[in-house]
Amino acid sequence: MKNLQSTFALLVLGAGAALIAGLSPAQEFRSTLSGHVTDPSGAAVPGAAVRAVNTASQQTYSATTTGSGDYLIPYVLPGTYKVSAAASGFKEQVNQGVVLEAGEASVLNFHLEIGTSNQSVEVTGTAPLLDAENAVQNYVLSGRELENVPLNGRQIYTLVGTTPGSQFLQTQFGASGYSGTRGWDVSNNYTLGGGVQGYQQFTLNGSNITEQNNGTGTWEIAPNVDALQEVSIQTTEYDARYGRSSGGFVNMVVKSGSNQFHGDLYDYLENGDLNANNFENNLNGIPTQKTQQNQFGGTFGGPVIKDKVFFFGSFEGYVENIPFTTLTSVPPAYLRPSGSSGVNFTPSGYTIYQPNSTYCSTGGPVSNCSGTLLRQPFPNDTIPASQISPVGAALINLYPAANTNVNGLTNNYIADVPDRYRYWQPIARVDYDTSDKTRWYSLFAFQHGTEFRNVSGFPPPAENGNINTMRQELLASEDMTHIFSPTLVMDVRASFSRFQDHFPDGDLVNQPNPSSIGLNMPNIPTSTLKLLPEITFNQTYPQIVGNQVTNDVYNNYILDVDLTKTVGKHTIHFGGEAGLYDWGQPNTVGHPNGDFEFGTNTLFTQDNPYSRGIVPGINDGNVLADLLLGDPDSGGVDWNQSTWTHFPAVAFYGQDDWHVINRLTLNIGLRYDIQFGLRGNGLNRGMCLTCLNPVSNDPTYQANLTADSAALAAAGINVSSLRAVYGGVLFAGANGQPQDAYNTDYSNLGPRFGFAYQLTPKTVLRGGYGIMYAVGLEGGSNVGFNQTTPYVATTNGGITPTNLFASGNPFPAGAEAPLGAAGGLLTAVGNQATFDFPGRRIPRSQQVSLGIQRELGSSMLLDVRYAGNFTDRLRTTAYSGAVGAVWINAAWSKQMDNAAIANPNVYNQPVPNPFYGVPSIPTSSTLGSSPTLPEYYLTLPFPEFPGALGDYDDPLGKNWYNSMEAQLTKRLSHGVSLRAAYTYSKTMQAAGYENGWPYQDPNLLYQISPTDRTHVFTLSGVYNLPSIKSDSTGMRVLGAVVNHWVVSNVLTAETGFPLQLPGGYYYESNHSWTPTGGPTMSQWLYNCNGNPLNCWVPLQNNFALNNLPQYISTIRQPQVPNLDVSVERNFPITEQMHIQFRADAFNITNSVLFNGGAGSNGFDNNPFDGPPVKTPQGYYTGFGTIAPFQNNFPRILQFSLKFYF
Repeated sequence: MKNLQSTFALLVLGAGAALIAGLSPAQEFRSTLSGHVTDPSGAAVPGAAVRAVNTASQQTYSATTTGSGDYLIPYVLPGTYKVSAAASGFKEQVNQGVVLEAGEASVLNFHLEIGTSNQSVEVTGTAPLLDAENAVQNYVLSGRELENVPLNGRQIYTLVGTTPGSQFLQTQFGASGYSGTRGWDVSNNYTLGGGVQGYQQFTLNGSNITEQNNGTGTWEIAPNVDALQEVSIQTTEYDARYGRSSGGFVNMVVKSGSNQFHGDLYDYLENGDLNANNFENNLNGIPTQKTQQNQFGGTFGGPVIKDKVFFFGSFEGYVENIPFTTLTSVPPAYLRPSGSSGVNFTPSGYTIYQPNSTYCSTGGPVSNCSGTLLRQPFPNDTIPASQISPVGAALINLYPAANTNVNGLTNNYIADVPDRYRYWQPIARVDYDTSDKTRWYSLFAFQHGTEFRNVSGFPPPAENGNINTMRQELLASEDMTHIFSPTLVMDVRASFSRFQDHFPDGDLVNQPNPSSIGLNMPNIPTSTLKLLPEITFNQTYPQIVGNQVTNDVYNNYILDVDLTKTVGKHTIHFGGEAGLYDWGQPNTVGHPNGDFEFGTNTLFTQDNPYSRGIVPGINDGNVLADLLLGDPDSGGVDWNQSTWTHFPAVAFYGQDDWHVINRLTLNIGLRYDIQFGLRGNGLNRGMCLTCLNPVSNDPTYQANLTADSAALAAAGINVSSLRAVYGGVLFAGANGQPQDAYNTDYSNLGPRFGFAYQLTPKTVLRGGYGIMYAVGLEGGSNVGFNQTTPYVATTNGGITPTNLFASGNPFPAGAEAPLGAAGGLLTAVGNQATFDFPGRRIPRSQQVSLGIQRELGSSMLLDVRYAGNFTDRLRTTAYSGAVGAVWINAAWSKQMDNAAIANPNVYNQPVPNPFYGVPSIPTSSTLGSSPTLPEYYLTLPFPEFPGALGDYDDPLGKNWYNSMEAQLTKRLSHGVSLRAAYTYSKTMQAAGYENGWPYQDPNLLYQISPTDRTHVFTLSGVYNLPSIKSDSTGMRVLGAVVNHWVVSNVLTAETGFPLQLPGGYYYESNHSWTPTGGPTMSQWLYNCNGNPLNCWVPLQNNFALNNLPQYISTIRQPQVPNLDVSVERNFPITEQMHIQFRADAFNITNSVLFNGGAGSNGFDNNPFDGPPVKTPQGYYTGFGTIAPFQNNFPRILQFSLKFYF
């Protein structure tokens, strides 16, 4: 009891000191060395001097044992050490070759023999394999692993998945998509320790290099492999010094200099001539791409002042050229206007209907139709030349001419579109000791890179993609460790990191002025460029033109202070963290030059205006016909301000590692996290749902209601409820509102408890429970500051188009300027609005584990444990209707939605618009542009905001992870080191609503997580092949051939991700989703005996409710094992110099992984695509099939030459 009271008192003292300091480190990358010194009888030896000397740099760390014989040396740089213990009347004991790894708490006990201090006993060995100090799961990737295992692209984070409980989620690789293996490819596509994607933290020497706002969990720089000493991945964290994550931490340690100059020069080369071809190229007779990839650089380090000041530096350059060939679709010549004959769609197989010919199938007025609305087809299926819009004609001719399959509608254009990647990365580190008690180090890292990737394959000005993009990263860090006394040590670290990017999505130089094609666009002052609008389609054809620029800047300013105090058997850490996190988007202003969409919601050339837009397999209406007529169904221009936001965050903690007895250690901690609300320019502060909106008091509005009351009442609308409408946008720092966009949550108190109990000298039982708080990722909403003037495509619910785009003046009233906070509660009235919930909460993770470590022979360790992670307060999107602190009710009742399902026209009928002509409602808005509007807009609880009034950050989501994790590691001995990791797990989530708007389900959808993998197995190892030693000439010759070979590998075998079911369908069959006999490429999902529409029945209209989960675990996406192998030969020159030649083979078996994700290049989940049909090439098309597109890299060979000195 007394010890428990002592522990509590020490934690309170630690928390108090933290509050005074106001600071503390988030992540500690260095090692801690501790132990117990005893005499031959087992009694404690107080006052013994313990010294740890780095064998490379001679840096020395010292401690003195307490009265109980315990010692502690914190903040020890990872490396190899000589550790000794000496006391009067005893022989000095010296342990050679003790390896201390990143982030680990190593225990080294001494048993001194009677003798004199000038006598010594030398022991050769490493730090113990068992972790008897704490329950934190820390997986260390050693320098030997980093240097030797095959690593495609040499990007370090791809090795995260070789440890239990963690995954690299990327499955699609290659030039046509995201690679994920380059140092260029910044990503948050990971889960650590069963946590939620995006809530992990990455650090370099303990300094944060993770985006904290809006792109949470994304690493900012990937240090080149040769610069790294080791990497640690920590999960189930019970150390209170760690926070701002729901899963885990990846920390990298940069090498340091030593008393000897050393370094290397290297060049890694990949040439496409030696690589295997991918599957679809072989299928279509396309030769192997001539990829060229070159990574070159070197490292150099050594002393500045012997034993005092050391430096280390590295440089890497990267050049990659990928001559990617794309097969895409362009309009064939016969669908382009030429002469006066018009455009005949008969050869296309599509019937084109006249947009302005809508009639009611049962007769009577279109505005009150009890039957079905239909249109008349164009005579002879030909659009007359007189009706073709000059603007539409000019845009369709921006597409290049078909150059293969020239009469086909699709796959008729082939282009070579080389992708280019470049970056260069210097890193520098300096270590220096200013006294025996004060030690410093400085770290600098930088990277600048560019990319060119034309995803469309079209020439300017039609091209779009990542066109001459740029990314730049910077880290500067300074750290100081000071020893106040043998029992009190302090560490202070200040760091600054910046990530910025510049991403134009098109050619901003070689574009004509829109007036040159007869298009009069508004002049938006946020852009000096006058560019064509972006044109996108929801059917067949890729986007043309890119005119948007995205710039991001992330700044992290962090100051950490940590104090370590030894009191008897207690090791106390206390401190806190102070950080300021900026995020801005300078000159990111949306689409000031406009964008227009065709076929997104409807087609004006389809027969029924209320069909569900594009339905593949139903050949009525065509997006090209809509383009030729100049009738987009949506679009707009943006008048947006640039954003700059910031938030401070602090944390305080106390941590007691209590060595209760020699075999039992308790880890007891408490952490308090505070993330303050976001501040910046142009931020909302949610919405007032009980405020009377000023539009209610507008005389014109009230007069309209009076004049239209009979018509509205006849349509079943409660006119009296419209007399007073409620709801309005609030602004941070305006009209009495707080400056912060979100409330600060002061309740984030996270207790941590762990234990390690040594059952036997070779067995440790470890476990724990802890609460950790992640990061509030919201970047703020900007309603009122970012103003989109929507294109008014129709004023009668899609019955007829407005023809404004065809006229060349799509915005006759001009663009609407944002009013900012001056707009008050009238902001965004007339348009749909979304905003952030100011009562957001920080996601909370509860982590638990229980497991056993067992030391085996031959330097092997087996670690088996249960690990669980339950995260709540995750972001969900909810719609209008507030109950309590969060939004859980939707706009409509179930009865209203059932009525809409029964009669699709019941709420679509045009009714008088009481908001029309109201001065405060812009004429370009949805409500201000037409005297009529669909009835359902007036049935909403906040009718002044037509459409879904959404809030995306309600803290209602949950994630459940349960697993059995096992790892077998073999520390280097007899030339072999390896790691075998296996995870058996299940991840469930409740992250959103199956039906959200206009009817929202009362509960979140509980289903399998899309990142769930049942089984994950990895095996990585490095093997020094046996050497021949002999003095005979013949054996020396043989040895010169067979000696100095090293083989390494990474093998991965895992279950595929859950399959995504078709959306917008009912499943009406007693057969399981799994095909009889199991999934095959021709039927991955049950297709109802070749008649998919017999059991996959489309929802009848836009109001019908989904009743299927989004993902299922009974069928998984395809997955194949992957084996990477490396073979290297070292050629010694001198003791300090040698040359290494190396060959890497990635996917050495050339296994093909097909894409199981929904889409045209993967799993076909559209029942309208019909039964499976075998093509002449031997693959299948149709519903439920898997397309023959390779998702993984084919076999890649890489060669390198490295000179060590």
